[in-house]
Amino acid sequence: IRLYTVEVLYMFCVLSPVVVVNVDGSLVQHPLTCLGSFNREEEGWRRDNDWVWRRDGEEDEEILWMMGEQEKRGNSFLVNLEERTGGGIFTCHSLDKTLLKKTMVLVKHLDEQKRILEGSTGKGYMKCSTRNYQGEFHCSWKFTPTHVGTVMFLKVARGLSDAENVSCSVDASGQQWTCSSSSGQSDIMCSVNSSGLGVSCVDRQYCPYAEETDRITLTIYMRTNYLLEEYSQRFYLSEIVKPDKVSIKEVNSSTIDWSYPVSWNSPISYFPLTFQVKEIEGRERKNGCTCDSPHTEVHTTESSQWSVKAKVTVCVRAQDALCDSPWSDWTEYRGRQKKQKKKNVSQ
Repeated sequence: IRLYTVEVLYMFCVLSPVVVVNVDGSLVQHPLTCLGSFNREEEGWRRDNDWVWRRDGEEDEEILWMMGEQEKRGNSFLVNLEERTGGGIFTCHSLDKTLLKKTMVLVKHLDEQKRILEGSTGKGYMKCSTRNYQGEFHCSWKFTPTHVGTVMFLKVARGLSDAENVSCSVDASGQQWTCSSSSGQSDIMCSVNSSGLGVSCVDRQYCPYAEETDRITLTIYMRTNYLLEEYSQRFYLSEIVKPDKVSIKEVNSSTIDWSYPVSWNSPISYFPLTFQVKEIEGRERKNGCTCDSPHTEVHTTESSQWSVKAKVTVCVRAQDALCDSPWSDWTEYRGRQKKQKKKNVSQ
């Protein structure tokens, strides 16, 4: 039995305090107090600006703790936490049942093998992307089939030092977060999607014409019941940029060209794209751009024009020419089929 954990986090993102206790599998006992923490120098319990005098170790029999159907008298209450159990909402009252304080205790289990999000430590649990260099990015996740959770707390910053010292606040809806650092390097706003399966953010200090010197660190604290799990992802925007699909148009019966996505940055001389062109022939055409047959030809080009052949499906996708970042989704072009002349049928 351990009386204190390695780390206890206090979150005041809601009206009542939330205590997060790290648990590594062994039994942990964490003390809660109703009227404040004991001040040994003054030999008293402090609650706000009022003093409630008590000798060291003396309990207050006029305070009642309640957790479900459990009741206990005294100013302090010892919470037993083990594995993923023991958390809950603990309230203390006066004997006439007037509420004095409400505290939520969450268990933060350190077992990497048991997670409520799909993924792994190596591959990550969140997928982050951006469609251009405007400072906006989106991260999403999937819950395992047997679990559903909600975002309890969010922290995001540029640079490791700011990630440790960033200050985050949330609006009344509990969905819009703003994280800023005293250094002024980080000023990022994030909004949790209505589906609860992602977060959309904008780095308000980002400049698309300057080189990124520090990665963004996004940390999500996911709650299910009274269990809390922490997930983090670090990235440069240049590592996750995925352009939108290109737009293809027909120049003539034997030539097509495509244009940069409308959402992509300009000028294109400063933000160039490179393209892959896939040509699909024969029976493989029915599978469209998803076809990855070894007989399918894939070409890389800087040009935005291509010669097409009869009965060949052409697929085009784009990538930032200066970074090894994700490719856009394919855009498919199918050449016009030659119309067959109708035969006259004599009566």
